[in-house]
Amino acid sequence: MSKNGVFLRTAYNYDKDAASNESGLACEEPSLAQQHFKDECDINNILRQFNITGLLPESPLSPRYGDFTGISDYHTALNRVIAAQDEFDALPAQIRARFANDPAQLIEFLENSDNRSEAEELGLIEKVAAEAVEATNTTPEKAAE
Repeated sequence: MSKNGVFLRTAYNYDKDAASNESGLACEEPSLAQQHFKDECDINNILRQFNITGLLPESPLSPRYGDFTGISDYHTALNRVIAAQDEFDALPAQIRARFANDPAQLIEFLENSDNRSEAEELGLIEKVAAEAVEATNTTPEKAAE
């Protein structure tokens, strides 16, 4: 039997440092870590603050509660959000700037009935014809006259 094809690693014929450098990951790009948050993330500082105040630090995102019975599942809800964002992005830049490029501000604006005339001027909703407004305001007694 020949041992020509078999390599047996030993402490004398194998350089661990060279193998590590050859197969290792070299991260040469600058770090994206924000070092000014290091004290906030240090567990020792967090526990020290807890011992003083008795309160844990609050999360920047607080839980939100609401009535979400109209949404059947997560996928449908996410698709609705994406569709709303796409429709908002299709608006002209001037209109998006009017709402600080935030679709939530546009939705809040449209929900307020006092903003109807401005929404019509911006072209966000169709102008209602005067006859249609009169027809909805006409009572059967006025129509008989």
